[in-house]
Amino acid sequence: MPTNLPPEYFSAEERLKQAKSYAEKIAALEALIATVPKHKGTDKLRADLRRKLSSLREDSLKKSKAGKSALYNVEKQGASMAALAGFPNSGKSSILASLTNANPIIADYPMSTLLPLSGMMPFEDILIQLVDLPPIGNESTDGWVSGIFRQADLIIIVVDLSEDPEIQAELILEEFQKWRIALLRKDSPDKSHKPTIITANKIELNGSKKRFEDLKNIYKNSYPVIGVSAKTKEGLEELRRSLFENSRIIRVYSKEPGKDPDIHTPFVLPEGSKVVELASQIHKEFLERFQYACVWGSAKYAGQRVQKDYIIRDRDIVEIHLK
Repeated sequence: MPTNLPPEYFSAEERLKQAKSYAEKIAALEALIATVPKHKGTDKLRADLRRKLSSLREDSLKKSKAGKSALYNVEKQGASMAALAGFPNSGKSSILASLTNANPIIADYPMSTLLPLSGMMPFEDILIQLVDLPPIGNESTDGWVSGIFRQADLIIIVVDLSEDPEIQAELILEEFQKWRIALLRKDSPDKSHKPTIITANKIELNGSKKRFEDLKNIYKNSYPVIGVSAKTKEGLEELRRSLFENSRIIRVYSKEPGKDPDIHTPFVLPEGSKVVELASQIHKEFLERFQYACVWGSAKYAGQRVQKDYIIRDRDIVEIHLK
């Protein structure tokens, strides 16, 4: 056994001994591997731990009735799904706890987030799902973590303003390049790329505002850059709004002829959707019997009659008339 293992190794080892379920054991073993320094003296230990992790994952798959493990799957919920990317202790979990109903483990030691944890963030009349993930750059988790980033509708890159935020952002962006996950830049015409927000946490600390301005000057022409404090809540409302605005979704309210619109339960559609898409979402019969629609909001005048190819906007009210 190498003698130069850090104290975090022994804490993680104790957590592994106490783990009972497959999920707990796998998560604890991943955390243990992350604490082992990389040098010749630890090569055998790291290899043994990786073999043990592989064996645990195989056993978990065999026990799964569906034939594949649900440990690392995240079911999409709400109007949109945003995943948080960052290095250890950047404050991802604190941001999740501040914006949603989730209760993540928030600690000063690295790798306190071991499995995906999601929470629902309210924004006006909809909910947006935020997913916290283990820090990137960890060989034992990056495989499934990158899979969840591919599944997400939006990426939140979280950097710590107390320590070289520009370098953190650069390294995280490089990691996404390695994974071949294309992030949407402001100057990119390719809308298939994932919308991305750079969120600079810990802006309440001395000197952080200057570091934030330097970071913003570097990336403001490529991505939205928002400074926040999960501790004091500064900037969180701006982040909440930016998450919605960059999710590329719209809210549309339906109205029955002769009645008031339902302004409490919007239909959520992709940006650029047409009236025909709303009709099909309401009911298949609406699409088949569609005659025309009346629109309040983006129309030239209130209640303007439009056809099925009319492009609807956020917060439009639409009254569909059937044959």
